[in-house]
Amino acid sequence: MIEILILYTIKNREKTLYTIRKDIFEVFGAYTKPSIGTLHPALKRLYKNGAVTLSEKFSDGGKKSSYYGISKKGFVCFKELFFSTASDNPSLFYSQLQVRFATMGFLTLEDRKKFIEETKRKIELYAIDIQNKLNDEFLELDYFQKEIMKKTLAEFKSINDYMNKLKVDYGC
Repeated sequence: MIEILILYTIKNREKTLYTIRKDIFEVFGAYTKPSIGTLHPALKRLYKNGAVTLSEKFSDGGKKSSYYGISKKGFVCFKELFFSTASDNPSLFYSQLQVRFATMGFLTLEDRKKFIEETKRKIELYAIDIQNKLNDEFLELDYFQKEIMKKTLAEFKSINDYMNKLKVDYGC
């Protein structure tokens, strides 16, 4: 998911590693705060894949800085990463979903519609699985396990409501 944030962050202009990190913190910091140790390898992978460009510039004082920009292949790579299979782990799926929602503006209207429909189906499957567990009289769940499952169902309903709002407000 970090690659999606990087590509989204550099979509309009080249940036240094530290500026990319700062921008990700500012825009996406409510749910992710990647370290330099996470960003740097991701940038290397994107560069090796041809998704980002690298240019080195020298300041007036002679200090070299590396600037990363998005290549034409990077736009294709963004879409591929965006639509890559989300985790089957519901908690990871939820964090991946936040990143995807936050970067949806990078997609065409048709791709947004596709994403929303696929996400609605996946959430429905998760919700059915949780509801089946809650209804299973032979599954021994304690109070706290039941409550967290109910909370997760409420979050899924909230996400579904949000996606319905996007369909109405933005034609997604």
